[in-house]
Amino acid sequence: MRHITLPETLGHTYTGELEFIIRDPLRHEVIDVIRDHNLVKVFAKEMLAHQLAPRRIWDPEAGTGSGAWVDAGLDVFYQYAPRYILFGAAFDANRQPVPSNDPRYYQLDPGSGTYVPIQLSVGADYGGGLINAIPIAEPTRPLKRVERIYYEASYQPAGTPLLQPDVRAMNNVIVLETTLHKDEYNGFGQTPSDYFTITEVALAAGKELGNIGACDCDPHDLFLDSHPPGPSARQALLARASGTGTISLDPSELANVDVIREGDQVKIVAAGPGGTEDAPEMLGQVNPFYLVVNKTLGGSDMVLDRTPVTAAGVPLVGPIGVFMDGLRIFSHRILQSPLKKSSDFEIVTRWRLILG
Repeated sequence: MRHITLPETLGHTYTGELEFIIRDPLRHEVIDVIRDHNLVKVFAKEMLAHQLAPRRIWDPEAGTGSGAWVDAGLDVFYQYAPRYILFGAAFDANRQPVPSNDPRYYQLDPGSGTYVPIQLSVGADYGGGLINAIPIAEPTRPLKRVERIYYEASYQPAGTPLLQPDVRAMNNVIVLETTLHKDEYNGFGQTPSDYFTITEVALAAGKELGNIGACDCDPHDLFLDSHPPGPSARQALLARASGTGTISLDPSELANVDVIREGDQVKIVAAGPGGTEDAPEMLGQVNPFYLVVNKTLGGSDMVLDRTPVTAAGVPLVGPIGVFMDGLRIFSHRILQSPLKKSSDFEIVTRWRLILG
């Protein structure tokens, strides 16, 4: 097993750690351990808050006026639980491996003359997904679910810091773990020399998904939703673009208007039979993902963060299809030391988050 080391000089304060344990499952030996500092996006605090919050709250004026428990308005178990660890790799449109200096991930540092990871912005880069996700095709390229969660203790002063020697253990480090087995992510059915070089990894939240099968699709597409569960769950909601930042759901979607809420990210595609999550017709948009900045419950109109336009800057007008994007990237990391996958070893991926 080998990995490619790239230097990195960043002046950030980190809030966790990403760890890869490369081991031989036959001999139960650890071959290598690679650690990368971890940056957690600010909105992850909101996600944790949604997990902490109960589904029902007390309304003093509900019921007969004496108070009752009512819906809190948060879909706690749907979007906001980190359930997946997603992987991206350096390969081109022809599925050929790209060298470790792939410009999508690394840039040349003129000072040291070496390649360093690019800086990810605080926004929802790449439509809120990965730069170059490995397509899902289970079982060889599976959607990796979090397979183990546990806490680790840290030790802090029990009394006055620096004055008293006694310390106490606090379970304030949560670890989410999954394992890449020997026969997973080994490439697109090519020779071992062409196996994936994993260059990015993300901790993601989304609904619970079972076996996906060989869909050969971007994992992001699996979390696009519209109608309630049923035969039409993968069909885009019908809507109309107005040439402004406001789009309106079709009256026929009355039962589904609250599938999309204020604060959600949506994907705009072509309307009609082609308006599915993998529709090739994206209406000429450079980026089909938008943020809903205003929408009332029960309302059909939604205000987006920008006007939907084509690559030529022409505003969209007329029928469109809309998906609610249920994927939430909890944390996204470009690896300082890209991992070359092997059929000989398995890789345990652990994501540590410091909660306080």
